[in-house]
Amino acid sequence: MKIHVLNGFLGSGKTTAIRQACIGLMRDNIKVGVITNDQGIKLVDGGFFRSLQIPSRQVVSGCFCCNYNQFNTNMESLIETNKPDVIFAESVGSCTDIVATVLKPLQSFHPSFELSFSVFADARLLLMLLKGNFSMFDESVNYIYKKQLEEATIIVINKIDLLSIEEDEEIKHLMDEKFQDKKLLFQNSTDPGSIRDWLEALNQNQFDKSSDSLTLNYDIYGAGEAKLAWVDEEITIRSSSRNALSDGGDLIKNIYERIKAFGYPVGHLKFLLNGDQKFSFTSIVEPSAVKVIVKPADTVILLVNARVQTDLDELSRIIADAIEETTRWSGCRITINSLDAFQPGYPKPTHRMS
Repeated sequence: MKIHVLNGFLGSGKTTAIRQACIGLMRDNIKVGVITNDQGIKLVDGGFFRSLQIPSRQVVSGCFCCNYNQFNTNMESLIETNKPDVIFAESVGSCTDIVATVLKPLQSFHPSFELSFSVFADARLLLMLLKGNFSMFDESVNYIYKKQLEEATIIVINKIDLLSIEEDEEIKHLMDEKFQDKKLLFQNSTDPGSIRDWLEALNQNQFDKSSDSLTLNYDIYGAGEAKLAWVDEEITIRSSSRNALSDGGDLIKNIYERIKAFGYPVGHLKFLLNGDQKFSFTSIVEPSAVKVIVKPADTVILLVNARVQTDLDELSRIIADAIEETTRWSGCRITINSLDAFQPGYPKPTHRMS
């Protein structure tokens, strides 16, 4: 049994890589499973994998490390029900200290498992960090980002297709200089060749139980998580003119544009429209990327997962204003089915093996 554990900051492209890997492995008749993770309860990524008919489970209301028992139960459920050859476990993007709190406990309790650990980073944000221009987030949030890279076995520098030739050369030089002890992969996760290289690296670089655990200041770590406001919202959109899908796309753009207009750094802003259309933004992804597949629809469901560095009430107000404005523009009716707004609490791992 292979367990590939992924970490990496919000919006670094972990889910895209897992999806592409699962599709390729299933074509080769290799059974797969996915465990997604979030601080909230209703997860865009969980719904997305269900729409792809990829066997999956969710660890909710906290990270893998603070909900290790839930993680273990979901993993055993996947194994018993679907008998996968490979499981991808995607940790929430604001989490770190995975070696001590997830990998070492896994190896201790399941010594027969083959484990790997890779950390993803958006090439554009990473280049800003390496050049000392990473000022959009609070320093305590940056601390989490840096610690994620520090503890990685494999660093996946993702979305390299979005760099210029000059930026590509620069980031490769800087990473080779700063992370000589790491396995570095420069990856476009929509490219099957990149995914094959990543999977090969995971198989060849198994987690070693002698790996050092992080030296981590949990007060700074907790403060960084608390800087991010989290809003999870399930919305029903009804249109008498059967334009509900188009109205959903307009609402997605409206929410993003309002957050961007206020200048609040976006860790991750994810939407799942009608159960199968996923849209994802960060602070450096523009809303022009929204291309809704439109067909006549009276009613659609929109799931929103927002992770933004701002006050919780402010983020909730921005989303509420976007909903109100969209109803005025389009004449649609919008109902809030569920709403969960919070800021993560102090991290308290179930296990920590140094």
